[in-house]
Amino acid sequence: MNRGTVFIDLAAACILLFRTSFRATRCAVLLPVLCLAGCIQDSPSFSRGHTVSLLLELLRSEQPEMRRIAAESLGKIGDPRAVDFVLPLIHDPASGVREASVMAMGRLKPTATDRVVALLRQGLEDPVESVRQAAVVAIGEVEPGSRLMEPVIGLLRSSDVGVRRAAVRALLQVDSSQSIPALVAAGRDSDAEVRQGIVAAVGEWGGPGVSSWLRERLARDPSPGVRAEAAYRLGMLNDSDTRAALNTTMAKDPDSGVRRWAKRGA
Repeated sequence: MNRGTVFIDLAAACILLFRTSFRATRCAVLLPVLCLAGCIQDSPSFSRGHTVSLLLELLRSEQPEMRRIAAESLGKIGDPRAVDFVLPLIHDPASGVREASVMAMGRLKPTATDRVVALLRQGLEDPVESVRQAAVVAIGEVEPGSRLMEPVIGLLRSSDVGVRRAAVRALLQVDSSQSIPALVAAGRDSDAEVRQGIVAAVGEWGGPGVSSWLRERLARDPSPGVRAEAAYRLGMLNDSDTRAALNTTMAKDPDSGVRRWAKRGA
């Protein structure tokens, strides 16, 4: 653990408490204790356990900035006791707190369970992009198995394009080999970024068996980004049909970037 980083966060908490919390009895009581624990690094009377306990208390602060700092610090400390306290903050009304809680879960790396994945899935559905992106990273760190990722696959049918983008990025982070049929079924999404993410995930986890589908995307998708992704993924394969498709793309595709990726893979 980088103790300096954690104590910087705690020092910031001390400053914020000085500015905002004298009207709150609980925070007024915690203030001198927190300052001793966080601002005086070598105090022998405050162990890591004491610090974690104080931060867990701050998760219940009325001040969103206090809750955010506490969640971030608990993630950096990495104490597994914090998991059950941090994860419910995905419901916090403040987006900064929600983002910090999801980032902390990625650092804490709890055992992947239905509950953990269900709450991280809620992060993928968050209306704020930074929270969704934090959930993508956290899922990659927690590494749920394919069964646990089934609720995430369902998000590919969301009416919100931001949610669909987050879902496909999450599926790219973990082994999605069992989800290839669902990904292929979603491969004609109206959003080019979603389609490109699906091509990337299918190419990453599908193996040689998806070559035909990738060739079809290379030949027919209207987005140069999607075709370039397909060319890149096909370049990792080495069958005769793939080489022929890449050579055709080199000669005929109207986009120079797509032709360049096809040339690299041919």
